[in-house]
Amino acid sequence: MRTKKLSLVVVPLLLTACSDDILQQDVYNHQYDCQQDWHLELCDEQQTTLSSDYTRYLGPQYYRTNRKVRYLGQVVKASGRRRNGPPIISTHINPDAKSTPIRGGFGGSGQSNSSGGG
Repeated sequence: MRTKKLSLVVVPLLLTACSDDILQQDVYNHQYDCQQDWHLELCDEQQTTLSSDYTRYLGPQYYRTNRKVRYLGQVVKASGRRRNGPPIISTHINPDAKSTPIRGGFGGSGQSNSSGGG
């Protein structure tokens, strides 16, 4: 019994410790919704495999613990949560992305040059 109790405590702690490396990307049904959370330039149109008539929009990749990205030398913070459905989860940064995710934690809070969508 002792082993089971230990693993029930340790496993969630390990998952929480590693969650800082998890990247998310919000999915939107409309460009307007994406634009309300991020800059228009950060909203990418994507055709889905469901139908060639159905388009969705993806916001930039960001770390789960910090909804901020660096774009054109500025820090951009999401201004809301207007996404439609669950975000796309990834562990790798998209090398072709227009922005780069910013890690959360200590030291990052000193950068207050954030701006909302619009």
